[in-house]
Amino acid sequence: MSQKVSRETLYDEVWADPVTEVAKRYGLSDVGLAKLCRTMGIPLPARGYWAKVRAGAKPQRTPLSTHGRYRQAASLTRLDPEAVKEKDEVRRRVRETRQVIEVPAGPIDRHPLVVAAGKRLAKGDVKLEKGVVSAPAEVLHVEVSRGSLDRALDLFNALILEFAKRGSAVEVDPEKKRTVLTIKGTRVELSLTERVRRKEHVDTPEETKAKERYWKLSHYARGEYPGTPRYDYLATGILTITAGRWPARSWNDTERTPLERRFPEVVSGLILLATEIREREEHQAREEERRRLAKERYARIMEQRKRERGLFEALETEATKWERATRLRAYVDAVEHAATLKGELTDELVDWIGWARAKADWLDPMIPVFDLILDAPEPEKPAYWW
Repeated sequence: MSQKVSRETLYDEVWADPVTEVAKRYGLSDVGLAKLCRTMGIPLPARGYWAKVRAGAKPQRTPLSTHGRYRQAASLTRLDPEAVKEKDEVRRRVRETRQVIEVPAGPIDRHPLVVAAGKRLAKGDVKLEKGVVSAPAEVLHVEVSRGSLDRALDLFNALILEFAKRGSAVEVDPEKKRTVLTIKGTRVELSLTERVRRKEHVDTPEETKAKERYWKLSHYARGEYPGTPRYDYLATGILTITAGRWPARSWNDTERTPLERRFPEVVSGLILLATEIREREEHQAREEERRRLAKERYARIMEQRKRERGLFEALETEATKWERATRLRAYVDAVEHAATLKGELTDELVDWIGWARAKADWLDPMIPVFDLILDAPEPEKPAYWW
């Protein structure tokens, strides 16, 4: 969960430990943290500062400016120290194995997924779309020209075999039209594409003649118009391996270095990317759990308030009824007393007094009384009135 980190706190951290160490705590690059410090007006140790510290010296800190124009705080996510250690360990292992990774040279058996992709994409019913062939819902996610297909499949084959040795697997997800590499339970989307150049289509002499013939025909003799594409797409042979969505990484052929020679970099990059994706997913899961608990707590409190309000309103209602019943009894007693003094306590008035006291008892919430008229069910209304 992100938290506000003040200028003073960040200043103390970057002068207590190297920027590279502090950056790891917040999941930032050292360049990113340095840029943030500049925007907040936080001075950084000069070159050679930490060498002096290791030598036992106590060099002076550059004081933090108190100028009010700088940002006073930044929203940062402090990573779990164990996650930082795990990431460092992954980087260490990747560095150790990077030098021994290479694309297999010469003929080699292809993985079944690669064989299936080769057969499917070589078929004539797979149409060229913007100069490339692709069928991600059926086979490996490859988008290349037919001329680059074999090379692309060789690269994919090398990736699949290399990660198979590491206990990881590649699979095709037909429903989502994705190719997925699973590294220690973390799914990383993979694709291999070719860069194509687009240019305005210029009609060939044959196409020009076909259009001229079309317009010379009578209206009734014309068939379908011999249309031509707006653009032509030219293969460049430059391939790119793309992994993940957010975060994502990509590697491509350069002028001096083809992907085959960047293979160790690709493999190590995929391992590190899987670690980043796993950290992000775990962070999102924690945030989702935090939101769920907060939502449940809110609902629980609101339900408690609603129940408490209902009980209080019921209390007020009963108190009001009791007060009304008490007032009625007092009034009936007063009527009876006055009639007695005047000698006017007739049988009719005695009946009324009994009726009134019964109604007061019916209204009193502390006396369980059933009124034959007021508590009886409402009679059914006749369908028609005459």
